[in-house]
Amino acid sequence: MRVISNFCDFDFIKYILATKRILRHANLRAIEQKAVVKHGRIVKAEGYGLANVELNVPATKETVFEIGSITKQITAAVVMLLVEEGKINTNEKIGRYLPSAPEAWNKVTVRHLLTHTSGVKSYTGLSGFELTKRLKRDEFIKAIGAYPLEFEPGERYIYSNSGYNLLGFIIESVSGKSYWDFLQERIFKPLGMNQTANRDPQFIVPNRADGYEWENGKLVGRDYDLTDVFSAGAIVSTVVDLAKWDAALRGDTFLKKESKAQIWTPVVFNDGKLYPYGFGWNVTEFRGHKLVSHGGQTAGFAANISRYVDDDLTVIVLTNLGDIGLGGMIARGIAKIYLSNISLRVMKAESRADVKLTNLFQNALRSYLEDRLDANSFTNKSRAALTTERAKLNAKRIASYGAIKNFIYVGGENPDKNKIYRYKVETPKRIFLWRFELDENRKIIALVLEEEE
Repeated sequence: MRVISNFCDFDFIKYILATKRILRHANLRAIEQKAVVKHGRIVKAEGYGLANVELNVPATKETVFEIGSITKQITAAVVMLLVEEGKINTNEKIGRYLPSAPEAWNKVTVRHLLTHTSGVKSYTGLSGFELTKRLKRDEFIKAIGAYPLEFEPGERYIYSNSGYNLLGFIIESVSGKSYWDFLQERIFKPLGMNQTANRDPQFIVPNRADGYEWENGKLVGRDYDLTDVFSAGAIVSTVVDLAKWDAALRGDTFLKKESKAQIWTPVVFNDGKLYPYGFGWNVTEFRGHKLVSHGGQTAGFAANISRYVDDDLTVIVLTNLGDIGLGGMIARGIAKIYLSNISLRVMKAESRADVKLTNLFQNALRSYLEDRLDANSFTNKSRAALTTERAKLNAKRIASYGAIKNFIYVGGENPDKNKIYRYKVETPKRIFLWRFELDENRKIIALVLEEEE
């Protein structure tokens, strides 16, 4: 692969980051690293801003970032390597590989773990799973097994970090090696991913970035009371190494074509319905472009890898700023430079807009942006979410771009319980894509800014 540095996009990155209020801090510049791979070549690999703010250390393409849940696709690939060797069957019950699994998990298969359809409760937000505890396999299984399944395996999708930790333990069980030793032997070393490793703070990792959060209008260091995310999210890497990972997925030497087809196939629920998640990848279509992608989020870090399959374009973004969704927002903005037809500017209006609903949503959005939230339009929960200090600051930022000029319905979805509507909102200086979610009582249960440009 060849690195080309003739594409100047600092102003674009600055614009993207400005939407998160980052550049308003006098001592803070963009803190991120990105790579763009087009037709198998790296056309951009660059670091921006600071890897360590206190020491004023610049980020480069060699800076090491936590990649969070991008780890999951690597764990899933290892499972498929072992499937190819006949050591794992994705349709086998996990009790075959984890003898200490509780009886309640008797119907849970490896496939259920891979696709977040197991019902095993995620440890996210639970106490007792801190990195400092360093739970062993059976200790982890006992701790998470104390919680009942959230649903019948295969019935639906709920994102579960616990499921991917269990996959790491299955890898150890069938290989006879630690998860990290197996990754080093079968992934990192063969692919030349020499800066990819375990994030555990006890290890000295050259060029490791520090993580930060943006709280109450200022930059702060991340919380170091870390959860042990193990095979669900504990890998650190660089965009250059992840470009090597992308290259491995392009060929059929690392994984067989049949294995990759399974990885990028949407899961099928028990009732036959599809859900757009494969093995460690979201499997979707974005404005007419086939897209497989995944984000990553850990304390102080955000990441994203997006592969626009038919366009042969991959965008990789790693940041050491932990704003939720920041990696994905930057990745999508970069993709628009190469795929102009995914821009909000070319998004067309849908002709079947409900006038009453449009008025409801427009008035509700205005009330949010003008800091006079219309209590009658929102549920108690959504009202609480929109009146936090963080939400108010975001509303103030968005309002600074000017009054709404156009409020355009561009489509929606109709899940079983709630209905989703999307509107392109044009102001004098910026275009936004807002998602409104409505309950059966015509109350707004979610008002989400999905995109802006």
